[in-house]
Amino acid sequence: MILFLKLKSWSFIRAKKSNSKSYFIILLKYSKNQKAGKRYMNQTQKLKKSRGRRGMWILMVILLTGGGLFWYFSNQKEDLLKVETAIAAKRTIFARVTESGTIQPTIEVPIAPDISGEVVELYVKEGQIVKKGQLLAVVRPDNYKAALEQAQAAVNTANSDYLQAQASIQQTEVNIGQDSVNVNRLRKLHKEKLISDQELENGVLKYNLSKSQHEATKFTIQSAFYRLKSSEASLKQAKQNLDRTSIYASMDGTVTKLSVEVGQKVVGTVQMAGTEMLKIADLSSMEVVVDINENEITKVNTGDSAVIEVDAIRDKKFTGIVTDIAYSASKSGVGTSDQVTSFQVKVRISPSSYTEMAAGIAGEPGIRRMPFRPGMSALVEIYTDKAEDIVAIPLQAITLHKEKKIEEPTKGFGKSEEKKPVKEDKRPPEDNTQSVKEVVLVLDNGKVKEFPVRLGIKDDTYIEITEGISIGAKVVIGPYTVLTKELFDGMEVEEMPKP
Repeated sequence: MILFLKLKSWSFIRAKKSNSKSYFIILLKYSKNQKAGKRYMNQTQKLKKSRGRRGMWILMVILLTGGGLFWYFSNQKEDLLKVETAIAAKRTIFARVTESGTIQPTIEVPIAPDISGEVVELYVKEGQIVKKGQLLAVVRPDNYKAALEQAQAAVNTANSDYLQAQASIQQTEVNIGQDSVNVNRLRKLHKEKLISDQELENGVLKYNLSKSQHEATKFTIQSAFYRLKSSEASLKQAKQNLDRTSIYASMDGTVTKLSVEVGQKVVGTVQMAGTEMLKIADLSSMEVVVDINENEITKVNTGDSAVIEVDAIRDKKFTGIVTDIAYSASKSGVGTSDQVTSFQVKVRISPSSYTEMAAGIAGEPGIRRMPFRPGMSALVEIYTDKAEDIVAIPLQAITLHKEKKIEEPTKGFGKSEEKKPVKEDKRPPEDNTQSVKEVVLVLDNGKVKEFPVRLGIKDDTYIEITEGISIGAKVVIGPYTVLTKELFDGMEVEEMPKP
């Protein structure tokens, strides 16, 4: 049709070429208006099609959005909390206290010299096995030999003085006898008036003087005797000091520590503590020393059995027994927030649990080297109690709930409805006025029920229930946040499938 109009307009123009100019202009405008009308009609049709398509898309978006929201909110109302569960069952529980410590010999003797001096000989090395009485080291003996010679000379001098005193007393006894006879003779002569009084008095005075000398000589003998004994004691001490320059083993065992070298000066035990030269220990009897916290020490008793794991010996557990519990506490971090009070406990390792690991020593028949060394780290589990065939559940099933009642607010215009208690607030306690109880949540027919329980002993995984639930109860054990903050008595939940 457009082609027909176009041909018609052009033919009309050709036919009227002879007309006036104004008539030609009218025909040209008519042709242009025809083209504009066609373009307008085309744009209007395209716009109608575009608006139709856009409306369809908007309608589809609205329908999809509404359906999605409807599905989301409908599912939100029906979504239940998912929980993990475990079955209460009969078990045997061992209550235990676990702590790390260090291994040390049951008997370890430090060796220190009795006298001071320079080490000139050293006959042992660390790790060597020694016998009681074996020579270990020698301290320079020169000064002590000289002291011994001086003490011997002093004894000889004192002995000579003692012998001289004994000879002197014999002389005084002879003088007393002679003077006594002389006095008797002078008395007879004085009676016969043959001598004067002065001669008699001189004789008596001489006799008394001899007696006094005799008594003085007795004390001289005693003094010489004590000097001799003192010199002999000094001689004995000098001999002992000389003997102490040689240091011997005080017991059978192994040299676990050697702290000196040849040429080193040492101080004897006479002067303060002395220098520790070495240590000898009996490695056939070992123990683990651990520090138990004050909160756990009351559970530990002498004779409790223990299982010991040594870091240096993997894939092997040793048995032991508690032999000693300290009564005095040791404190660390005093005056700070990290202060810890603990008590030292000694656990002896049973030799029967490691004798098969002892290795023979070449050249030492009958002697075996034990696998432990002093200072090794060990983990000790002390078994403090045992409960057999009791109801037990996982530790994480125990939770704390408040017994706090919350009332609903009043409703209406000035009229209040009957106050009804709302479910317990299950959040942790925030003040001391609200009572707290230990409870377990049991899953029954899709709902959780709260049961107060009485607890017994526990280990690392399970805890004893002495009252509250029975065997076969399905208890909620997680997730932790859901169990402690979101669950309450009577709530519907969904059980998670077990892996």
